[in-house]
Amino acid sequence: PIYPLLTVDILTEKGQVSLSDEQYAARWVEKKFALRYIQTPKNSPALVDAIIANKTSSEILAVVETKCRYDVVSLEQFQTNYKNEWLVTWSKVHNAINIATSMGVPCVGFLYLVKPKVLLMQRISEPDGKLVTEVRLSTTSTQATTNGGRALRTNAFINMAQAAIHNVR
Repeated sequence: PIYPLLTVDILTEKGQVSLSDEQYAARWVEKKFALRYIQTPKNSPALVDAIIANKTSSEILAVVETKCRYDVVSLEQFQTNYKNEWLVTWSKVHNAINIATSMGVPCVGFLYLVKPKVLLMQRISEPDGKLVTEVRLSTTSTQATTNGGRALRTNAFINMAQAAIHNVR
């Protein structure tokens, strides 16, 4: 690997559960919208989670940041307890926007609420990098990785009020 001393959390048991859930949501997106969800390699760090491409032409349509959340049992609980905001590390969002801009495509976010099987799909930026939803930044202490720990870092709180809501059962 390029970073031999870096732990890749996706390779742990919890990471594998998260990967499986991400892939479940990705397969649903592929079937529902006739798109291809092309994930980045999961055995090494990547700046983005995936790209979305046209199934027929293979034209890249968007850069995707995907997260699975396990701490809510309903969409209403997410909307109430988290004020309908998706917390993501700002560096991940910033990198995804920059990569999308360099490709001339939008950056989109997929937030999969695993227990209620709800996928929120939100455009974050236009192809020119302009934000299309409110993104509040705050330096907070949050869980460091899917495996735990704490990290103090700048986080993005993405407003999901305009997100497309899909039941992925």
